[in-house]
This record gives sequence, C-alpha cells and structure tokens, in this order.
Amino acid sequence: MTTVYLSDKQCFICGAKSQHPMGNLSLGDVGERDLDGRPTHILRSSVYLWIQRCPLCGYCAPEIVQGDEADREIVRSEAYLAQLNNSLFPETANAFLCYSLIMRNRGFFADAAWATVFAAWICDDNGYSESAYRCRGFAIDLFETARCNQQDFADSNDQEEIYLIDLRRRRSQFDIAARRCDETLEKEHADRFLDILYFERELIDNRDSAAHSEREADDAKG
Repeated sequence: MTTVYLSDKQCFICGAKSQHPMGNLSLGDVGERDLDGRPTHILRSSVYLWIQRCPLCGYCAPEIVQGDEADREIVRSEAYLAQLNNSLFPETANAFLCYSLIMRNRGFFADAAWATVFAAWICDDNGYSESAYRCRGFAIDLFETARCNQQDFADSNDQEEIYLIDLRRRRSQFDIAARRCDETLEKEHADRFLDILYFERELIDNRDSAAHSEREADDAKG
C-alpha cells in the first residue's frame, strides 16, 4: 500500500515553513530496473517526491530542513537562481539540477551526478528530450569527476560501467558507447553483467537511444 501525505517543513536556509508531499512506500524496489538505474512500479513515479523546494528562497534538497552552511551562499548565487527558473526544464528537474549544484559545491560529485540523472528522468516523462539529453551530459561529466575523486556511484565497478555506457547510448553517442562497451567486454565479469553488456552492444549497433530495462536484457539472452 502506498500513502502520500503532506508534511510540514522549515527551510534550513531561510526558515520559511511550507508543506511538502511525502510517500510511505510499502512496496519496495520490486522488479527489474531500467539500464540507467530507474526503478520500476511505485518507486518509478516516486522520483517526484525525492526533492523538496522551499517556495520562498528556492532551496532544493531531499530534506530542506537539513543543510550545510556553505549552501547558503550557493542558493543565493546567480548560477543557482538561473537554474531554478530555467524554462528549458520542468520545475522538478530544475529542483534536482539545483541540488546537483549544491552537491557539486560540497565536493560530492557522485550525489551531484545522480541528481542530474533524476532530472533526466523527469525530462523524459514530460517530453523534454533535448533537456534530458543535456542532463545526461552533465551526469557523464560528474560521474567521471566522481571517479577521479575516488567516489563510488554504484555497488560495483561493473555497474558503474553499465551506467556510463547507457548514458552515452541514451545521448546517441553510439561510437563512444560502442568503444567503451567493447573495452569493458574484454575484462572478466559476472554472467549477470555480461548479459547486460551484450544487450547494450546490441542496442548500440541498432542505434537505439530509447530507455530499456534489465528484464529486456534477460529476455534477449534467451
């Protein structure tokens, strides 16, 4: 059973009080995810509940009651305010992208990258294809920066490679994605990851930039 309710929050930055929808998701991450990590079923649509935005100062975070003193400056910055009101993105995508700026400012590049991936999902849902393309470009750069700073962004190096390959494919960077996929396939992997890598390679060969799931990879091996 899923319950969505309003919760009172007091903004860490400006102290304003506001209400935000919260979800009580009793059905966890059931089923196969998309190749870029997006969950299925109830959790798929719950992404809209993962970020809160203060209606007064525009502070965006998973919990606006929490923050860091360094966040106060970035929230008032020109770059942040420009992103907050960027008409090229849906409102919720802007909230995630603003949170990405905050995490980047703190040096948490993996968290910043995932925020841009979540923004891409929002853009996908609302038909902002060019904006989703841009979000995935931001994500690639941030994930690579996270690696340079020894910040993990998945449970294993294999899973990280799949995410990076899929992000390239979703941006129609097929030559780069193919090369990275081939280089990854030269190494040893668990059967599960090999199945997904071979499926990614097939999608790349077909110049397919659409969303696909791990279940499709399972079906393809049969």
